[in-house]
Amino acid sequence: MGSENQNVSCWLLFRKQCVCGRERCGLISTCGSALMWRVRKRRFVCLGILSLFLVYVVRVEISKSYENRKHKFQDSLTSDLLVKPLVLEFDHERYISGENRTGIHNFNKHSFNLQVSDATPVDRSIPESKDAKCKDRVYNIPASYSISVVISFHNEARSALLRTIVSIFNRTPERLLKEIILIDDFSDNVQDGLELANFPKVKVFRNNQRQGLTRSRMIGAVKSTGSHVIFLDSHCEVNTGWLPPLLQTAYDHPKALVSPVIDIIDAETFQYKPSTGNLKGGFDWALNYRWQIVSEEENKDSNDSTFFKSPVIHGGLFLANKSWFNELGGLDKGLDIWGLENIEISIKTWLCGGEVLTVPCSRIGHVFRSRHPYTFPPNGSLSAYHRNSRRVAEAWLDEYKYQFYQVKPQAKHHAINSIEGIQSLKRKLKCKPFQWYLDNVYPELKPTSKDVVAMGQLQQENLCLQSQIVKENKTIISLVPCAASKSEQEWHFTKSGELRQGKNCLTAKLNVKKPKIYLGKCTNNTKQKWTRRRRLLMLRGLCLENTMDTVIGQFYLTLNPCRQNAFSQRWDFSVELQSWDDRLEKMVGFQMRL
Repeated sequence: MGSENQNVSCWLLFRKQCVCGRERCGLISTCGSALMWRVRKRRFVCLGILSLFLVYVVRVEISKSYENRKHKFQDSLTSDLLVKPLVLEFDHERYISGENRTGIHNFNKHSFNLQVSDATPVDRSIPESKDAKCKDRVYNIPASYSISVVISFHNEARSALLRTIVSIFNRTPERLLKEIILIDDFSDNVQDGLELANFPKVKVFRNNQRQGLTRSRMIGAVKSTGSHVIFLDSHCEVNTGWLPPLLQTAYDHPKALVSPVIDIIDAETFQYKPSTGNLKGGFDWALNYRWQIVSEEENKDSNDSTFFKSPVIHGGLFLANKSWFNELGGLDKGLDIWGLENIEISIKTWLCGGEVLTVPCSRIGHVFRSRHPYTFPPNGSLSAYHRNSRRVAEAWLDEYKYQFYQVKPQAKHHAINSIEGIQSLKRKLKCKPFQWYLDNVYPELKPTSKDVVAMGQLQQENLCLQSQIVKENKTIISLVPCAASKSEQEWHFTKSGELRQGKNCLTAKLNVKKPKIYLGKCTNNTKQKWTRRRRLLMLRGLCLENTMDTVIGQFYLTLNPCRQNAFSQRWDFSVELQSWDDRLEKMVGFQMRL
């Protein structure tokens, strides 16, 4: 028999419990060996399966234990950041109705819809606007941390101010809120603030004369006792979970001004509208605040949306470590009433060793108004702006202040207080020059050429001069509706009389029946040498005009004899770098040379 048949026989004998002697069946020993081998093999397989099962059970138990410890840790942190909604033991309807409305139209007093504000519940719910991934984040805030909220107000609508305070109580972890400090900047009605002192943790201080936003905020900062101070406007609503992301960022970056993302509260309807996309703060050479879009590259480097860097804080809403804020000198108390305080503190922070960070997981709604509803003593808002902007330029822009004076030459006529204290602070903190800020923080702020005397859009009311490529080497010029940030509408007028777009210049072809205006390569030719007389653009004694072709019924650009008060010959640049007097002086000189 073959080996295969032997094994079959062996198993048959075993199953029948066959017993035979060595003489009759020599297969018994073979049968026993095969059987024992199979039993051992099954035993090893069973032991292996049992071992794998035990390993699985142990790992599951370890994982459960880890998750339990993790959840307990998270629960301990979460319980430490519990929010206790405010139980209103305050007659808010009586307080709101106590505001003086005699002779006041709906928008005139506060520049927002007062009736809708008054009708909106002070403890209303607002939509969560932060990204969903923010909700799973765990924040480990040191036990020593607490905040002092500083709110300065002057003749604020009672309903808006009350809603700001109630939102703070209802959406702020109880153990982190040390106090809310209200600075009444000499409002007409002393009771506006005093009645709010009945709230827990609210402290009210009233200025005995108008101090303005910056100095009022510094009064509040000096009186604050928390480890961190945060400045809010008096017409805000903080959103759910607004504070822990700010404090966590401040813990990780102790020398930072930390800002939330600002959502919009509609001034007409008071609807809460989440802000979309990441925007950072910036400014132009006139020191006007500008929103800037955060680039894709910056978004990638933004630490998984924990924060992103910003040249300037968003408005006046920011948090800072109080000790660092004091070391930095705080807000510049030399700034009057309102304006430039956010740009001044931001430049100072960057140049003197800190940074400005925006935290997308923190959201605060803000009522954006089209105009300021309050007064600017002693000489109005424009005078205050010129004084404040000149002070910032002289204190921080170094040699680049000439860029500011090119755009705002009238600011030179506004006196400012001594900046020696700021210069001493810069020496003490070893602050960097403004060139470093341009190179490392705000490279988008490009210095303009010293040869440029006017720039931006060239306008007739809401229409702007625009170049348009119609085919290769042919560009036409037309007047179209103005559009922001459109390079085809950006012009630079130089001292030499060229009206430039890059390497091309506005050119006039005169040796034809109908003068032709087009964009050609700059060649320093007389066909490209323009002069200005007030709002007129002139070439060889003729004025640039937008005129109607009566045959085809379309407007076109041409040169015609100058006519007094002809609207079609009036042109305005959006940015003037030279005063009228300077222009007239150079015009006279140019005409004398002719």
